Formats: sequence, structure tokens, C-alpha cells
Amino acid sequence: MALSISLATQIGALFLLVIVGYVLVKTGILKASDASILSKLVLYMCAPAAIIIAFQIELTPSHMQGFLLALVAAIGVHILYFGVVGLLDHFLHYNAMEQASMIYSNCGNLILPLVTLVLGQKMVFYASGYMMVQIILLWTHCKTIMSGDAHFEIRHILLNVNMVAIALGIILCIAHIHLPTMLYSALNSAQSPMGPLSMLVVGMLLSEMHMKEAFTNKRVYIISFFRLIFLPALFLAIIVLCHINKLFVGADKVLMISLLAASGPSASTVTQFASIYHNEEKEASLINAMTVIFCLFTMPLLNMVYSLAVGL
Repeated sequence: MALSISLATQIGALFLLVIVGYVLVKTGILKASDASILSKLVLYMCAPAAIIIAFQIELTPSHMQGFLLALVAAIGVHILYFGVVGLLDHFLHYNAMEQASMIYSNCGNLILPLVTLVLGQKMVFYASGYMMVQIILLWTHCKTIMSGDAHFEIRHILLNVNMVAIALGIILCIAHIHLPTMLYSALNSAQSPMGPLSMLVVGMLLSEMHMKEAFTNKRVYIISFFRLIFLPALFLAIIVLCHINKLFVGADKVLMISLLAASGPSASTVTQFASIYHNEEKEASLINAMTVIFCLFTMPLLNMVYSLAVGL
């Protein structure tokens, strides 16, 4: 219960930074276009630094168990989401962009800061397992349905900055190579502003949205419900009913990270693909923005239910 309260507090704090980003643009201090610069800082500096630092641990059997569970949970979540979203298509008749928005979450910019703030920097080690699986699927399945072209390039997966950071982190961890104090300190400083910068970007992007249109779009509410509540609740139910959280000591916290990643807002990569392939760009932006707003309430609620169910 204490963890869910901590999560709600941290999400509330991050939400205040969303407001700051919104106000900075509306008052003319910053421009909405400046958000792309901050986004690049998060993507190419903060997130890779956080991942590499997270792998600076003494690799133990319990760490291996947790990482493997995170990988299996990520694969399981996506199989579940693929199946359920496929069934829902018979009733909702959604397009490719809506399908991708329901399946893929923003497990980088939002989840990594939350995991760091609530559970500690070392727990990012387990969050990277979910990221590995999703990055591969984003550049294969998601790109295919958004572009209508089954061809994809493996280099986009291998050269993804977070995949490179994960690979480097794994090599350093397995080889028992500890970074020099100066380099570790530099990386630690680089990853520190990830949460604030990510939320400022969200606020700055929201300043460009036509909020009346967003809040009156019924389709956005439907997609948001399945993305933020229905699908994550199914995953939560499977964890509890199958007692997966009792597999080993610490499994409950690893699965909490998986649940956070599975219940996040729609992936910003979906919005980027929508823009690149001219596939429902406007609706993609609306869904991305609204799921960010709604997740500030749904994520703490789901986490509270999970904490009560597993006794955290």
C-alpha cells in the first residue's frame, strides 16, 4: 500500500511539471517546437544513461530470475494484448493506428522515471526487459501495420539508442566491469532530469492541442479505456489468479514494474509513425495526449489494486 501511495505522490508531482510545461508555452517563454529538443535530450541522453547505470550491479541468481520474469511478462502482455485487441476488432472496427495505440505503451519516457522515483534506480534493470520486447515489436509489427508495408530493417532495432544502452549494460554486467567513478557520476547526472524533462515535454505538446476537440472525441475515450484500464486489468487479474507474484522473493516488485509499463499511455512512437506514414496523425496525437492525462489517475488506481491483491 505504501508503494501505491508513493506512486500516486510521484505521479502527482510529475503532473505539476506537465502544468509548468503548458504554462511556459502559453506565456511565450518557450515555443511548442522547443519540445523536440527536450525530447531528444530524454531519448539520447537521459534514458540510455539510466539504463546503463541500472546494469551496474553484481549479477546474482535473483537478478537473473527477475530479468527473465520481466522478459517473459513483457512477451505475455503483448500476446494477451494482441489476442484481446484482435477479438475487439469485431465490435470496435478500429483502424491500424487505434490498434497500435491500444497495444503499445510509452514505457520509456514515463515508466523509467516512475520506476526510478518509486522503486529506485536499480529497478530500471527490470524495466529494460519490457523495453527490449516492445522495441522489437514497435519496429516490426507496429511499423508494418502503420505503414502497410511488411518490410522492415533490422538495423532500426539493433541501432535503437535504448537497445544499444541495454546491450552495453548487459555486456558490462556480465563482464563484471564497473564504470570509473567519474563516468558513473556523469551518467548519473545525465539521467537525473529524465522525469522532469519528460513531463515538461508533455505539457508543451498539450499546449498545441485543441482541448475541446480532444475531450469531445468519443473514439478517444474508447481507445483510452482499453489502453489504460481494460487491458492492464486483465494482466493484473492473470498475475493474481495464477499466483505469478509468488514465483520467488521479489517477483511481486518485478511484476509491478511490468504492470506499470503495461498500463502506461499510448506509445509516442505510434504518433511518430502516424506522422511519417500519414496515417490518422491528428487522432494519434489526440489519443497520445489524452492517455497521458488519464493515466495520471488510472495508473495509481491499478497499482493500488495490485498492491492490495498481492500484499505489497
